[in-house]
Amino acid sequence: MTTDWKSLSVAELELRYDQGVYAANAKEITAWYSAQSQLVEPRLEGQKFQYGLNDSEHGYWFRPGTPGADIVVFIHGGAWRLGSARDYLFPASWLVEHGLNYVCLNFDNVGVHGGRLFPMLNQLVSAITWISQNHHQYDANPRIHIASHSSGSHLAACLAALDWDTLLPETPRLIQTVLLCSGIYDLEPVVHSKRRHYLELSPLEIHALSPIRHSVNRRPRYLVARGELESPEFIRQHDQYVAKLRKGGMEPAELVGPGLNHFEILTTFADREGLLAQGFLQLIE
Repeated sequence: MTTDWKSLSVAELELRYDQGVYAANAKEITAWYSAQSQLVEPRLEGQKFQYGLNDSEHGYWFRPGTPGADIVVFIHGGAWRLGSARDYLFPASWLVEHGLNYVCLNFDNVGVHGGRLFPMLNQLVSAITWISQNHHQYDANPRIHIASHSSGSHLAACLAALDWDTLLPETPRLIQTVLLCSGIYDLEPVVHSKRRHYLELSPLEIHALSPIRHSVNRRPRYLVARGELESPEFIRQHDQYVAKLRKGGMEPAELVGPGLNHFEILTTFADREGLLAQGFLQLIE
C-alpha cells in the first residue's frame, strides 16, 4: 500500500475513496442504523432541542436516571452529504443505562451550502456552545465526550482542535475525550476523488479544514479507530493522523476492528459489549 497518494492515478484515487468498492453491504448496514434508531426513540423518550434558528439545527437528548452525568455528543457521517441525527440514535440505550447523557446532533449536509464545509462546522460549534450553556436544564455535567464516524470524524477532529477554554471560559475543560472512527483528516486528496463533484473548496478551505495540517489540542484524550477492511486511503489517513497526534506529544488510543469494514465498525457502538463501545468506555473512564 502506497503512503503517498500523489503517486496514484486519478482512477486509483477515485477507487480508494469509493466506499461501495470496499463495503458492498453499505446500504444494508446504514439501513440497520436507521431501523435500530427507530426502536430507541419511542422507548427512551429523548427530547428534541433547537440549538439554532434553522429547522436543521437541532438534536436529540437522552437523559440517564441520575443527575450530574457527563454528556456524549455524537457527530454522524455520510460523506458530508447524507444522513441525519435520527439515523444515529441507536447507541442511546446502552449509554443511558451506563449513566451518561447521549446527544445526537443534526446539521446541514454539504449540498445545502453549495459544497462548502465551513457552514457545517460552524453549526456544530453553535451546537456545542448551546450544550455548554443549557446543560443545567438536563441536570448534566458540562463535560463532553465526542464520538463520531466517517465524515463526522473529520468534523469532530476540527472541533477538537479548537481552543474551547478561550471560546467558552465559563465551562473550562469542556471537551474531555474524542472518539474518531473511520475518519478523514486531510482534504487535499479527497477533492481529487469523485467527491469533488459535490465539494466546492478553495485551497485555503482545504488547508484550514485539514486537521492533520495543524497543531493538535493536547487537552482532550483521543481514541482513533477504524475497521480492518477500510479502503486503503482511509487506512492511510487513519495511520497518518495517529502519527500526527503522537508527534504532537499525545498518546492516543488506537483501535482496529478485525474483519470489519467502514460501516460495520460502527455497529459495535450499538451495545456496551461491542468493540467500539468498550474502547470508548476505556477512553472516558
